[in-house]
Amino acid sequence: MRRPMRVKVGCCGFPTSRKRYFREFGLVEIQRTFYRIPRASTVERWRKESPKDFEYTLKAWAAITHRPGGPVWRKAGIDCADCGMLRPTEGNFTAWEMVRVVAAKLGSKIVIFQSPPSFRRSDLTERDLRDFFSSLDRGGLAVGWEPRDESWWIDERGLIRLLDDLDLIHVVDPFYRRPLDGSDLAYFRLHGGRKDGKILYKYSYSTQEFQDLLGKLEKMNKKEAYVLFNNMDMWNNALEFRKMVLDRQLI
Repeated sequence: MRRPMRVKVGCCGFPTSRKRYFREFGLVEIQRTFYRIPRASTVERWRKESPKDFEYTLKAWAAITHRPGGPVWRKAGIDCADCGMLRPTEGNFTAWEMVRVVAAKLGSKIVIFQSPPSFRRSDLTERDLRDFFSSLDRGGLAVGWEPRDESWWIDERGLIRLLDDLDLIHVVDPFYRRPLDGSDLAYFRLHGGRKDGKILYKYSYSTQEFQDLLGKLEKMNKKEAYVLFNNMDMWNNALEFRKMVLDRQLI
């Protein structure tokens, strides 16, 4: 008999005070590292104020993943020479080392890279992605990748091969995609509903949707799943789903 998957539940960022959050959850995905690298003193405070067994995952710096001079760079005030678009450049590898230092201080196990919708599949982008991730000094970290443009799914077998060749966790929203990597770990980011291809972050999941999600999880051949909520009602939704996970004894 296959052992049930262990499910970890949390939010993308803190939707409430840290003190209150720590009472309810044992996991959070840090969002601040997507916009800027925090000071060492800030990171040390995060680790010190959280319970010893609390787990931080990180979203990699947008300087590495997004287009130089694009909207995210402008919003975050990013200034990073020779960075962006997952290219195998000295600037991107230097930026990664900064992320890796934060992960080490927090005792993180996983860092995820989120590509922008403009990062479409082409011979060039796939070559850059392969060169970047195959050259990355991971320092023992598991690495996830969340592609967001439909072009990456046109050749599903090619995407499976890409993920497994590069030992990448396929980060997906399980209501719309299934993970295609061959690892024992699933990493899900629940962004909200969809309409006309657009994400509806102002969305609250129903109990029926959570029951459907639990059914999907129990059918997957994974040992562990991270379920992170990234919608506007993430606090209430994460609390409800965590209770359901507890009732199923999946924690």
